[in-house]
Amino acid sequence: MRAVLLKDFGDRDNLYVGETDVPKIKDDEILIKVHAFGVNRVDIVQRKGQYPSPFNLTDVIGLEAAGEIVDVGEQAKDKWKIDDKVMVLVTNGGYAEYVAAHMDCTMRIPEGISVVDAAGIPEAFLTAFQGLRVIGNVKRNDLVLIHAGASGVGTAGIQLAKFFGAKVATTAGSNEKVAYCKKLGADKGINYTHGPWTNTILEFARGLNKDGYDIIYDNIGKDYVQANQDVLGVDSRWIVHSHLSGPEADKLSFATLLKKRITLCGTVLRARSNSYKMNLIRQFEDEIMNGFVDGRLKVIVDKTWPIEQIAEAHKYMENNLTMGKLVVTIIHNK
Repeated sequence: MRAVLLKDFGDRDNLYVGETDVPKIKDDEILIKVHAFGVNRVDIVQRKGQYPSPFNLTDVIGLEAAGEIVDVGEQAKDKWKIDDKVMVLVTNGGYAEYVAAHMDCTMRIPEGISVVDAAGIPEAFLTAFQGLRVIGNVKRNDLVLIHAGASGVGTAGIQLAKFFGAKVATTAGSNEKVAYCKKLGADKGINYTHGPWTNTILEFARGLNKDGYDIIYDNIGKDYVQANQDVLGVDSRWIVHSHLSGPEADKLSFATLLKKRITLCGTVLRARSNSYKMNLIRQFEDEIMNGFVDGRLKVIVDKTWPIEQIAEAHKYMENNLTMGKLVVTIIHNK
């Protein structure tokens, strides 16, 4: 099969489309013929050699894909059949014509959703759902601050927070991105390139009779440690799912954490067990999936490329141009 391979770790020019073996599935797995896959920032980190596969699986990058089932393991036959249209969350291997997925890390593509849009659901929406709902317990009338609101996870997070009845503020890196976040439902948007945002964000909270934010969903890390503590309210939740500005937290104050009774939680999804992902997906399907069918939730695909232009997709993300998900398509040779 064709797959995106690496000449060596490093720059995006090391990516190329080459030949590799079709995965051999286990009894509890299915094999998917991939028509589209999502591009995620962690893919860039893995390309650079800084985030190896946690389970020593295939070296093919990629955490999500969409297509149809072409083979079913013995244990999976009660749940799935050949030709089922599915989207999958995988630990590696999504950048390829075929990918193996655990039977319980697979979701049926919702009615009315294209395969391209479906490729943008698993990683972004499950990551945001895990952080905001499962860990953050977001609920009606919560006030939520989502950093990098125009990213794939950010656009999913804004929609999910609104879905559960919360008020949402967000930071983004341009006026265009801020406007887009508001279009998705954000109640307040801040262009962080204009300077410190703490006072403006707090004014918005006080206008809602809040002492601060109930939840911060943070992928920035070091640069926002002080500001996050300043704007969080009492009994709040600070959920960190990445650290784009650096992993250090030299301005973290335990006194502030104690005084405000802040719960600080770090979380990832990729390295979780299949049983954890299975339970997460079940809850996601029960609480969320109908939102895609009735239009309350939308997959925000910013841009698509054919697999031959995978380096261009990485360039676009590295230049921080994204407003939503980046998706790569595959046309199979007959």
